[in-house]
Amino acid sequence: MTCSNKTRPGVRGLVAALALGAGLLPVACRAPRGGPWVSPRPVSVGAVADANLALPGTPGLPDPATPEACRGRRRDLARAAGDGLLLFAGGSEPERGRFLAQDDFHYLVGACGQDAVLLLLAEAGELIEVRLYLPAFDAHHERWNGPRLAPGEAATRQTGISDTRPLDQLAGDLDALLGTAPPLTAGRAATTICYAAGTALEIIEERGHSATSPRELLNPLQAVKSAGEMDALRAAVRITCASLADACAVALPGAFEYTAEAAIEGGFRRRGAAALAFPSICGAGPSTCILHYRENGRRLADGDLLIMDVGAKYLHYCADVTRTIPVNGRFTPRQREIYELVWQAQQRAAAALRPGLTLRDIDRVARDYLQQQGYGAAFMHGVGHHLGLRVHDVPGFRGPFQAGMVVTVEPGIYLKEESLGVRIEDDYLITEEGAELLSGSIPSRWDLLEAYLAKIRVNSDSPAPPSQPME
Repeated sequence: MTCSNKTRPGVRGLVAALALGAGLLPVACRAPRGGPWVSPRPVSVGAVADANLALPGTPGLPDPATPEACRGRRRDLARAAGDGLLLFAGGSEPERGRFLAQDDFHYLVGACGQDAVLLLLAEAGELIEVRLYLPAFDAHHERWNGPRLAPGEAATRQTGISDTRPLDQLAGDLDALLGTAPPLTAGRAATTICYAAGTALEIIEERGHSATSPRELLNPLQAVKSAGEMDALRAAVRITCASLADACAVALPGAFEYTAEAAIEGGFRRRGAAALAFPSICGAGPSTCILHYRENGRRLADGDLLIMDVGAKYLHYCADVTRTIPVNGRFTPRQREIYELVWQAQQRAAAALRPGLTLRDIDRVARDYLQQQGYGAAFMHGVGHHLGLRVHDVPGFRGPFQAGMVVTVEPGIYLKEESLGVRIEDDYLITEEGAELLSGSIPSRWDLLEAYLAKIRVNSDSPAPPSQPME
């Protein structure tokens, strides 16, 4: 995904015919003359395995936010804060859709914190108070919405936090800790609020206090991934690449951009991803030049290129991979010319990845190359971004790389007057020696990509889907 702000993830309706079992790829079937379009049929993964793609199925990995890991993270955060009150809201139940805990809350607590608040009190770098405020048990709510974590022994077992309290006690406790009532903690009141959100923020603002962001405190803690975090992130990348393979198999002339989108997002769910890292971009023809294209509704034409910029979110960790493919399986000479320039720019930039450099340094490598080729003005976004709990993760564009960070490299060329856009994006783990490519299971070099498409499109003379979307 191009280097800019990503907002709320949204999931379009999935085509039921693509909801096949994990480990199967959908391939379109020929329809009888004049008859209805036949839903894609499952094909064994052999063709895809031959194309050097390992399908993960549902990874089933343990959540890296274990009680022990979260306890250490809270201690590290207190050490970074020095003195202060830190409040993290778990997120409110959505009116529609599946609840996913707020990323920072999950990072520090691990539990699904629906309407919950974590309170931390630090003094001289020591964590002296840890409280988890949860909604009281509500039988009516559970009857309609299912179980929700409530104060008590079950919450303590799940989180490792011994002090769990009803959410309606938070206001009074904050009054005490902020000095507007007798302090509750060893005769001391907190003098600094590092962060507050949701219910806690409302209460604090009502009392005339302000909150500052904890990002400066959290950034160094979240930038370098632990082994468990990398397992989750690798799984997110594998799920993304396998689902991109599903889309490559059905993104044929006559299909629609949303045909690819449905294959991708259905593949995410079949393989265990809880959410999208960001709204999927599947743009063909002129849409390849719209960086954050959202419609995903155009019909795919013979001769189009199709940009698929997508990412699964697995155990709160994000992937972000982009492939630009020829819809008919073969690049035209002009498409190949532009594609090779982008590929060369990406290879040069990726080869420069190493500890101590920054994304700005890597951007310069790709930008200088494209400038020398006469296409510098057509590269309109940053070369990449960090990946982690957020798709645009810390430390940002200026921070130096350290071993254990994960970044994307995604140069592009966009020629609006030719309706020709190309972007190639891969995910890399920074190592002590350089970088490790995480998303190489779908090839990006033009000739290998054409061969790959030929292998996974088992039924190469598949017909066009219906001229109008199904009702």
